Amino acid sequence: MKPPSILGPLLLPLAFAAPSPAWKCTSVSPPGPGPGHLSILAIHSTFTCLYGPDPLTLGPEQARVAICGGLLFGLWNGHPHAVTEKAGRRETLVFWDPKPERTQCLGHADDTDAALDDDLRLTYMFGVGEDSWVSGGLTEVRRCDDEG
Repeated sequence: MKPPSILGPLLLPLAFAAPSPAWKCTSVSPPGPGPGHLSILAIHSTFTCLYGPDPLTLGPEQARVAICGGLLFGLWNGHPHAVTEKAGRRETLVFWDPKPERTQCLGHADDTDAALDDDLRLTYMFGVGEDSWVSGGLTEVRRCDDEG
């Protein structure tokens, strides 16, 4: 009788800790290493506490942003019409580690063929330097002090 393999479950966390094609990280401003995988998990949890676990619907050019401890996680709609976040997409995406040497990242929130730098898509934002991404009257910002 062949013993059960424990190798698969042991390697699964390593697969998700690898840099992901689901994230495009381009900025090194502010200079220094990226915040890392534990940081994205933490700010994602804050975002979910502040906005709820259900898929969000955003109008055109609208964003929802959570800021806590110098980290930012948000969802931005670049489509010219209202779009609802795909159920479970937010939770799946944060298990992939963005490139550790970058400090501002964009992640696929929808399944369109557009590139991440294309304005016509639903995009997650993650990084540091909170004020650089927060602009415009359609951006709703909530901070971790708002939890509770």
